[in-house]
Amino acid sequence: MTESPTIHPTRPESTVSTQPTPLFGSEADSFVQQLRLAAQAHRSGRLDEAISSYLRLLAVRPYHAELHNNLGVALRLVGKLDASVSHHRLSLAADPGNPALHSNLGNALRAANRLDEAVKHHFQSITLNRDYAEGFFNLALCLRDLGRLDEAVGCFGRALALNPDNRRARVELAIALLMRGELQEGFAAYEARKRLPETPTPDFSQPAWDGGAIRGKRILLYPEQGLGDVLLFVRFARELKRRGATVLVLCQALLKELLGTVDFIDGVVAEGEPLPEFDVHASMVSLPHLCRADFAALAAEPPYLRAPAESRIKLGRLERAKLRVGIYWAAMPGQLLDRQRSAPFAQFLALAGDPELLVFSLQGGVHQKDIQQFGAGGLVHDVGRGIFDFAEAASALSQLDLLISIDAPIAHLAAATGMKTWVLLPSTADWRWQLGGAEAPWYPSARLFQQPAPGDWAPVFASLRTELEALKRQ
Repeated sequence: MTESPTIHPTRPESTVSTQPTPLFGSEADSFVQQLRLAAQAHRSGRLDEAISSYLRLLAVRPYHAELHNNLGVALRLVGKLDASVSHHRLSLAADPGNPALHSNLGNALRAANRLDEAVKHHFQSITLNRDYAEGFFNLALCLRDLGRLDEAVGCFGRALALNPDNRRARVELAIALLMRGELQEGFAAYEARKRLPETPTPDFSQPAWDGGAIRGKRILLYPEQGLGDVLLFVRFARELKRRGATVLVLCQALLKELLGTVDFIDGVVAEGEPLPEFDVHASMVSLPHLCRADFAALAAEPPYLRAPAESRIKLGRLERAKLRVGIYWAAMPGQLLDRQRSAPFAQFLALAGDPELLVFSLQGGVHQKDIQQFGAGGLVHDVGRGIFDFAEAASALSQLDLLISIDAPIAHLAAATGMKTWVLLPSTADWRWQLGGAEAPWYPSARLFQQPAPGDWAPVFASLRTELEALKRQ
């Protein structure tokens, strides 16, 4: 879930002066008024305007704690993390006993993937104020990122005890439970996400399905978050079909043809197309909870996605190549944590120097150009440029022996078809893959390779090369 663009309060702890300071020669155009206007732009999401205003005010009050704090928050939200950290340090230097300023510095350090430093400042914030709910919440986020799940759950609990109305804390606690493998409890708690402002609320006149009797009813399943979630959670529609429902799916256009091949789906409509008649609706992300899924039985279920009967993509072969391997290395720019999830293309390129491997790129988007920029056109065969939807991607995958991918929708697609899939994860893995271990509960054919420390891909690729050698000998 994304953080809302709010400014964590610094009063009453901060030492901000309440006396208006004349600015630009006008008594009315006071510092306090200008800071208030900048903060309003900030809260409204006009971050470039807010940053420009903060910088102008900084020339007048270079040691103002709240000004540096607000500027640091705004810079973090636009991804300028080094500058954000520095402004938060200046804010803290001006008001070192302020719990909120320690916590905001911790937030910036967490965004920069400097988790150990972030934990120290969050811990300092709750040391200064044992009843600082926001400090416990922010500390819990960092502890969860570090895999210290029991401690994180405890801190989320303390944050909620101090502020029971913190909806975001309930959602983040649910994610910690899911990462800890408590899937039944975690998915039940994760329903709290529907009360967050960024969770889309469908504009349907029909009621939401509550998990009750469904036989004879037409249920419309809709996408809530992204492509990967549709590929992952649509599997639970099989249970709806078993219970006698007519299953209709609303999805992104890129998925329409692929989902049309699923045997337990009765109809598929793309976003923007006229909706069919239906009786009830449900978010696909809610299906594990609403269906009371038996997670232990997932591994025994057959793959639920498949390529179209006739492939429009044909992958070649080479006589000496024992394995045809697909690769995908970069998240789409602008996605949350895309830099942490993406792996260097050079690491993948090293695999192409093996004559027993025939390497195909399924990479989409701007990072397709990495192949030419690295001079790898004769080593990595670019299939991604010819793939325009997920049905075509499934066609390409069906002709491979292995997919090696970062955390991306293509990894969910490959694993859902039952093909051998190796997923490369950052040290802070998304909850959908859970934390630690080499297996994901949803996909028997998937294997996970996770960084031991933030940004450290070298051990991941060392393990991967060892496994590739073993696979070639099979």
